[in-house]
Amino acid sequence: MEFQYYLLYHPTRRSDHPANVIALANDQGPTRAVIWDRPTARWTCQPDVATAVLFVNQERNNFRGVDRETAESATHHFTTVPLPSEPELTRICQETGEA
Repeated sequence: MEFQYYLLYHPTRRSDHPANVIALANDQGPTRAVIWDRPTARWTCQPDVATAVLFVNQERNNFRGVDRETAESATHHFTTVPLPSEPELTRICQETGEA
């Protein structure tokens, strides 16, 4: 599975640093997306959050598409845990029944 990457910025606080990364599966099936989950301190599959941010409430959210390298380098702004590899992202989605 291949992924597209989006940097998500805080909607009300102005910052050059992203608050999160969304890794969105690039396929024709249901939405599959992995996002850093602060409460659990893990990368988790959260298609509902990705759908709300990227598709439902676009005008209320501040995000931009980036390449994987940029997404990887941006994660240090909100976690010390690196962005998982694409096979790991796929596994995370599969573990939650989303792949």
